[in-house]
Amino acid sequence: DMPVDPNEPTYCLCHQVSYGEMIGCDNPDCPIEWFHFACVGLTTKPKGKWYCPKCTQDRKKK
Repeated sequence: DMPVDPNEPTYCLCHQVSYGEMIGCDNPDCPIEWFHFACVGLTTKPKGKWYCPKCTQDRKKK
C-alpha cells in the first residue's frame, strides 16, 4: 500500500483518492464530481452524458 498524502483530495462515494479509471458526473453542481468506475458499476466509459447515482436520484425528484 502506498502512503496516503493527507493533502490529496478524495473523490467518489468511497471518499478515496484518485486511482484507476474514473468518470466525471455531467451535473455541473455535483458535490463529488469524480467517481471510480468500480464504485459506480462501470467497466467502460458510457456514451453520452453520465450522471452519478446521487445526481440521477436528484434529477428524478424534479
